[in-house]
Amino acid sequence: MKAITRKPEITTLTQACIDTFHAEGLHACVACIQKSILDNKVKFPLLEHCAQLLYEHLPEEVHIDFCDKVETLKTIGGNVLLGIILQQRMGKHYRESIDKATEYISMANAWYVCDIIGERVFGVGLLQYTTKTIKEVRRLSGHEANWVVRSLGAGAHYAIKKGLPAEHVDTLFALLLSMATTKDKEIKQGVGWAAKTTAKFHPHIIDKYQEQIDDKEKVAQWFRTKIAIGLNRNNYAKRG
Repeated sequence: MKAITRKPEITTLTQACIDTFHAEGLHACVACIQKSILDNKVKFPLLEHCAQLLYEHLPEEVHIDFCDKVETLKTIGGNVLLGIILQQRMGKHYRESIDKATEYISMANAWYVCDIIGERVFGVGLLQYTTKTIKEVRRLSGHEANWVVRSLGAGAHYAIKKGLPAEHVDTLFALLLSMATTKDKEIKQGVGWAAKTTAKFHPHIIDKYQEQIDDKEKVAQWFRTKIAIGLNRNNYAKRG
C-alpha cells in the first residue's frame, strides 16, 4: 500500500481509470480504481476529487452500475466515491440517490459506512434540499437496519455543523428526541452525535425542549449526557 498525497497524482490516476472505461468497459474501470486508488492510502478530500472526476467523465447511465460494483469491494475509500457520486446526482435523481444511499448503508459491515455516506448524501441533502430531506429523515428513522438510522444522525450532525438554519435544526431535534430511548449502540452513536452538535451550535433549542429532555421516562441518560457535552463545548467556545 502506498500513500497518494497530491491532487495532480490522484487526477492522473483517475483519468487513467476513465480511459480504461472507454477502452475496456466498466468492469475494467472498477478494477483499475480498486488497484490504483482504493487499495492505497488516500485522504478523503482527494477521494472526493476522484469521485467528482468520475461523476463528470463517466456516462450518466453507468453511474449507478459503477457504484454498485464499488460497493461490493467493501473498501473505506469506496464509500467516499459512492457518497459523492450519489450527492452529485441528487439534482436530477433525488429519489434514486436517497434510495441507493439507504441500500448501501443497510448492507454495511462497519460503522464508517454509515457516517461516510450519511454525511455526504443525507447531510448535503438536508442543506440543499431541506424540506424533502427532512421528510426522508422522518421516514427512514423507522428503518429496520440500525445502520441506516445511525447514518441519519451523521447526516444531521454534518448539516447542523455546516449551518442548517435554526428552524430546521429544531425540526430535526424533535426527531432525535423521538429516538432518545433506544438501546441500540449504533443508533445511540448517530443520534447522540447529532444531539451533541445541536447543543453546541443551538443551545436555545435545548432550552426549548429542556422539560422533555429531563423526562427520564422518555429520554435515556445517554442522550442527556450528549446534550451536556454539546452545551459545555458551546460555553467553551464563548469563553474563547
